[in-house]
Amino acid sequence: MKIANLFIIIFFILSCNTEYSKKKVEIPSSITNWNVNDEPPSIKLCDQIESELNRNICFQNELIKLIYENIDFSEIVVERDLNDTLILSILINKKGEISFFKSVIPLEIKNQIPLIDSILNKAIKRLPRILPATKTNIGVQVNSSFELPLILKTK
Repeated sequence: MKIANLFIIIFFILSCNTEYSKKKVEIPSSITNWNVNDEPPSIKLCDQIESELNRNICFQNELIKLIYENIDFSEIVVERDLNDTLILSILINKKGEISFFKSVIPLEIKNQIPLIDSILNKAIKRLPRILPATKTNIGVQVNSSFELPLILKTK
């Protein structure tokens, strides 16, 4: 009996491994590849434009315009003039719903407008649905992301 207890104790001691191995998490590559026939997200106003480059420029400009229109400037009070650009990352899901992902905001803007992230998030939540990106080789709508430059300039 003592030998069996000894083997059980040795088994428990050997089975406990206090060193945890660090494993690299690999993200599998996408099954589908983007090609020139795939359709990026769009707005109905821009969807009729033939040139893909002009359609993308129209989409980005209209999206920036919509964001500016939805920013509640009544919440913004600054002590000094601002003239800087921030980068806004947004996600567009397969239903065409837009959501705030992250932003790159210069320190001067963050100091002047501490709640800038929440102000931008509110503005993006007010945006209408848009036409989502489409993978034409498999015929499905997909999620996509965009980075948009926003210029904050006080008068």
